[in-house]
Amino acid sequence: MEKIYKRENYLNKIRGFYKDDMIKVISGIRRCGKSFFLKSIIQELLENGINKKDIIYIELDKKEYKDIKTSKQLEKLIDKKMIDDDFKYLFIDEIQNVKDFESLINSYREEGNISIFITGSNSYLLSGELVTKLTGRYIEIEIMTLSFYEYVDMKRFLNKSVNKNIYLEFEEYIRNGGFPKSLYYDNYEEKITYTSSVINQIFNKDIKVSNKIKDKALFERIEKFIINNFGVVISIKNIYNYLKNEVKINVDRRTIKRYLDI
Repeated sequence: MEKIYKRENYLNKIRGFYKDDMIKVISGIRRCGKSFFLKSIIQELLENGINKKDIIYIELDKKEYKDIKTSKQLEKLIDKKMIDDDFKYLFIDEIQNVKDFESLINSYREEGNISIFITGSNSYLLSGELVTKLTGRYIEIEIMTLSFYEYVDMKRFLNKSVNKNIYLEFEEYIRNGGFPKSLYYDNYEEKITYTSSVINQIFNKDIKVSNKIKDKALFERIEKFIINNFGVVISIKNIYNYLKNEVKINVDRRTIKRYLDI
């Protein structure tokens, strides 16, 4: 069995719903550990005596499922994996890859005899039809990147060295970020390259593309202003003044507000 770090803080929130008919929605930004969180739940179910045949795990990012794009295709796949009428645990990773999945997932929930877990990025799940079509029928667990405690604990779990000076360890955590995969790299440059790549994907794919940002240069100006002024009170007015007086860009305040919301 694959060795998986268990994030107890989140598992404690969801354990009481393992066999519940509420749809369990695991959300979070890219590479924060959603897929491994699903696997840790599956591992617990197996440890608690659930038969492997009663656990259906579909990882939609994998090559074998790359052609599953519609709810009909997904339905056919799920039904094929349900080999008997015993109670099933259905796990679908990156479900936003399937168009109009909400109604299909809800129909399985209504049929009963199944516990459903789905994952996806916040930008897709929480801005789509999920909220309207499944209101009152799901619970959401939002996964964050590793906290400092988890960062240190996972390093020990992976048999990585932890600095005896906890303050120096904290400095490393701040520099490297809390993406779980970064702990698998030993070289500092590799860690930074990985983390930077993930953050760029979040800004470019999950934020700019999904929100159809037209003026990307302006968006990046505002983005950098916010990042460079962390810890300072941010307002539409001071961003407007910065753009107008220092960058010499005239922009509608409503555009600034929209970009801030995004």
